[in-house]
Amino acid sequence: MGTDERIDLRNRTVMIVDDDDVIRGLLRSLLRVAGLVVVAESPGAERALADYKRLRPEIVCLDIDMPGTDGLAVLGQIRELSEDVIVIMISAETTEGNTRKAIEAKADGVIAKPFTTARVTGAIERALRRRSNP
Repeated sequence: MGTDERIDLRNRTVMIVDDDDVIRGLLRSLLRVAGLVVVAESPGAERALADYKRLRPEIVCLDIDMPGTDGLAVLGQIRELSEDVIVIMISAETTEGNTRKAIEAKADGVIAKPFTTARVTGAIERALRRRSNP
């Protein structure tokens, strides 16, 4: 598969984790437009982990900055359950430090808020492409 070929995102399962209702709604809409199936939405760590264990989505869109347990800790817990899931971290502050910590914690991508459909789907496609061409 060439690097410029589109990856079909239709019917792939995704879970959204963000403490902001508006951000979850925006992500839900743009992911559905791209053909992804949103199987769960969570405002925080505990519910996100329970939903992940139960549903095992292919992709997780995960906020870095959440009250209580932050997204990097959730990423670590998800990685203990699966190395195969695609995890895209989302943050209002994509500083070099935040990005480095996310990549070190085995995130598949990091995108900044506010985001666009193209940036979110592009991050997912790049991660899927890397997985299929190690």
